[in-house]
Amino acid sequence: MAKKKIILIGGGGNCKVVISILEKIDQFEIAGIIDHKDKVGNFIDHIRIIGSDDDLSKIYKSGIDYGLVTVGSIKDNLKRYQLFNMLKAIGFKFPRVISPESIMDKHTKIGEGSIVMPGCIINIDSSIGVNCIINTGATVEHDCSIGDHCHIAPGVNISGGVSVADLSFIGTGATIIQGIQIGKNATIGAGSVIIKNISDNVIAVGNPAKVIKIKNTI
Repeated sequence: MAKKKIILIGGGGNCKVVISILEKIDQFEIAGIIDHKDKVGNFIDHIRIIGSDDDLSKIYKSGIDYGLVTVGSIKDNLKRYQLFNMLKAIGFKFPRVISPESIMDKHTKIGEGSIVMPGCIINIDSSIGVNCIINTGATVEHDCSIGDHCHIAPGVNISGGVSVADLSFIGTGATIIQGIQIGKNATIGAGSVIIKNISDNVIAVGNPAKVIKIKNTI
């Protein structure tokens, strides 16, 4: 049976890892990558950059109806959010990309367009929203809720019963103790330890973490 064709939106290191996972899963043919106009014709790993955002409607009409946002995010998920909504408006469908080298309970729910990287552990009765990155070696314990368009960075440890609202970024190696609520569009700094609830639209860093800045509302 012919593989479904997919395009990846955004080059760079995150894209490379996604290419590796897709090739291990072996369910999709990667038709190309979308990036800036001046990069068209270049390659990410061995996959060619075939166009820019301006070409997405044409590519969809050509019969490639699967897309995936492969832009990474540091501190802010706004770009991933915007790209996902643009693809959705055009009509693209989004697979759930789960590394075979991750561990995930059968009762876990994963939203469309979300990516689970190698070495992740996601335990029973947790849910991951749409267009999320659960990055390499992150742990999401039982009964957690991760909202839409979130990025859980490498090595993060999220204890049981934690809620992370939409558009939040949890930095590399951060730890969140059980039962904590992280607000919408929050940024948690790398290595931080969260022992109290975090409000919407703030940056919190440290051990224990403290709010250091108010962010613009998305």
